[in-house]
Amino acid sequence: MGIRAKHGILPLVGLISSCVIVPEQEDVTGISTPVVVQQIRCEMRDAIRGQLAGYLVELKGDKVANAIGRTLADRKNKLSDIDLRGLNPELKELIASFKEYAVVYDFSFNGTITANVDGDVTAVDTFTSGNRSWPFTARLDRSRQNIQSFRQSDTFGGLFREVREDYCANSKVHVANYVYPITGRIGLAEQLQDFLSLNSFAKLAPPPTNPKGPPTFVSNITFTTTLKGTVDPTIAITPVVGSTTTGGGYGLTSSRADIHQVIVAFAANEARPTDAEVEEFLAPAPRPVFRRIRPAPTTEQRAADEAIDNSILRFNIGREPGAVILNNSLISF
Repeated sequence: MGIRAKHGILPLVGLISSCVIVPEQEDVTGISTPVVVQQIRCEMRDAIRGQLAGYLVELKGDKVANAIGRTLADRKNKLSDIDLRGLNPELKELIASFKEYAVVYDFSFNGTITANVDGDVTAVDTFTSGNRSWPFTARLDRSRQNIQSFRQSDTFGGLFREVREDYCANSKVHVANYVYPITGRIGLAEQLQDFLSLNSFAKLAPPPTNPKGPPTFVSNITFTTTLKGTVDPTIAITPVVGSTTTGGGYGLTSSRADIHQVIVAFAANEARPTDAEVEEFLAPAPRPVFRRIRPAPTTEQRAADEAIDNSILRFNIGREPGAVILNNSLISF
């Protein structure tokens, strides 16, 4: 009797279809959901820092701004220790005007595991006049799915001044992961630059449901990773004249598909900060105090949140069956 199997795939099939009852993104990425969120917030924080540093370094004829820009560009310097109050009044007001800009992230982690077992056994009686066979087949298909969704909201000022330095100390904001991109740099600096450029030069519009609200910009970022494994062992007994030959096999087919989506929405602010707000924002930040009571969302945060809802209605609704809840309204498909 001989047994034939594709041993190189066995570990992969075991990885995909092993003891996981509810698939979660941490099973495959090795990084918990809170750490994924932390990584993305820190990437956005670093992107804001990079945009400001690049702007100040490139200003012509302003040596003070150029020096502060180089200090910002050197990531060895703690952001909370950098003093921006030496800039000229026009620059100080311009930079402080960005502190109420909002960024909201809508996370959706969708994991699906499929494990199928297909088998067949064929008994053949061998006679001098010919063969007769009786085939038997069996099949077992299993599928498990888990979807996690939630939102995180920030302001530019909050990320720039209120986030603790140790919160982002070990974040890999410059390292890309090409197998599971959600765990590394996902390109938020490019999204931020597009938003700022469009808002400055193309006059972004507010959400259609709030024509008098802040201008918004939404980017849908989706990463799909699929693992597949197949095993097809067979069993055969060498036939002998006048005997019964048994042959057959079973196929194991396992796959895991992970869809990681982040919808990033920005909202601008056109209100002019007071002189006291400007000085407070540009000064080195003291050690942040943990807030037990979460502050109410700002007008800009609510606008960004609404822009995400509009994006989901425009691009996601109707593509998959099920129920969707937006602003406490239930929509079924």
